[in-house]
Amino acid sequence: MQSIKKEEDSYNRFVSNSALMIFRSLTVLLQINGIRPFAPQLSFVNSSKHADTNNCSSFTFNVKPDVYVYSDGTSHGCNISKFEVNIEFKWNNIHDAFCKNPGVNQSVVSQTDKGFDTLGQITSYAVAQLGTQYRTHAFSVLIIHNRARIIRWDREGAIVTNTFNYYHESHLAYFFYRFARASPALHGIDTSVTPASNEDAALTRTVLKLATTTCMLKVAVPQDPAIEDSDWLTLIIPQPVAKCFLLIGRWTCTCPVFDILNNRVVMFKDSWRMSLKDVLPEGETHKLLKSHNVRNVTSCIAFNDVIHTTPEQNTQTVKFGSAKWACPNKAVTPHILHRLVLDLVGKQLTDFESSRELVQSVRDALLGTYLLCTYYLMSILIIHAAHQDASKNAKILHQDLSIRNIVIYRGRGFLIYWDLAKLLIIQGP
Repeated sequence: MQSIKKEEDSYNRFVSNSALMIFRSLTVLLQINGIRPFAPQLSFVNSSKHADTNNCSSFTFNVKPDVYVYSDGTSHGCNISKFEVNIEFKWNNIHDAFCKNPGVNQSVVSQTDKGFDTLGQITSYAVAQLGTQYRTHAFSVLIIHNRARIIRWDREGAIVTNTFNYYHESHLAYFFYRFARASPALHGIDTSVTPASNEDAALTRTVLKLATTTCMLKVAVPQDPAIEDSDWLTLIIPQPVAKCFLLIGRWTCTCPVFDILNNRVVMFKDSWRMSLKDVLPEGETHKLLKSHNVRNVTSCIAFNDVIHTTPEQNTQTVKFGSAKWACPNKAVTPHILHRLVLDLVGKQLTDFESSRELVQSVRDALLGTYLLCTYYLMSILIIHAAHQDASKNAKILHQDLSIRNIVIYRGRGFLIYWDLAKLLIIQGP
């Protein structure tokens, strides 16, 4: 094989058209001079000099992995909202983000400065991909000279293979072979979200005053998941915008959307909640609040935990966090995708039109909760006030009173987003 003198030259081995595999002595030798014949359904694009400035405008750095893998025929450029897999190349072992042979009680993460830099780089690419696409998980490949790692990312963490020599071992070849032939669900696409029709998309853009280039999607949420034949709301939603979130966590995405059947604008929330016994699903919390007539709380008109029919679409990291080979061998907090729809779309508390409206809105919100502690609030809002509705009647503490969780609607304040609420009658661990 031709000798490679610098990192950039290795990119072209993935994007050329020559033969990929040669069988020698029953060993699959991956010739990285061309992967297209091996996975003709995929496009391998050198994106190392093309940052995605459209989808990643909120990032303070350029998002431009070395190679993007597309399944829709894209042949050039960097589009974080469409790619399937990214490949990052490093030329020296000191840049490996992970340890080669960590012990069971040792972290798999490299403790070197160069390793941390690489980890931050590849994690940011995963964050950007998961943030701008409705996905359950994502894959990436890290190549260190002649060795490779395959990584699976979800909202609970990452599963990382040990390094292997991709010249002499077939793991990378078979990964792309199988990926090219796998279903969108196995790729990590959230198949509960589908493209909106041109007619519905155009109408929603007009109603929500969105740019004509905004990609519109469709999702359905049951009005009451406890009822087997419950009616469903069909919502037309915009494609999300990538934000600098931490990889692990709830990944809350909220936005105004259009209820196409009822011809109204509502608030949609998509979040990976913690799946723990003492954490009540937010939709169920809203049902309790409504049953106890808690004031100044928006009505939840639809919600559900999304259980995908393809098991691999549910989070997988938790399953392997306590495996004997996991490094370190520690428990992982399980997460599950939860969606809910609120009946009104308010404006942010920071958009108040007068000091009177600000104070009135905060007062309204406090009437519906017990202020256990207030963080992220302006100092003028740090008040030790108690109320009776949620805490005394519904036995619920909101636990996340903040600027972003109070909205103004027609001059009134409403307390929203009860996903961290604590049901007082449930004893935690």
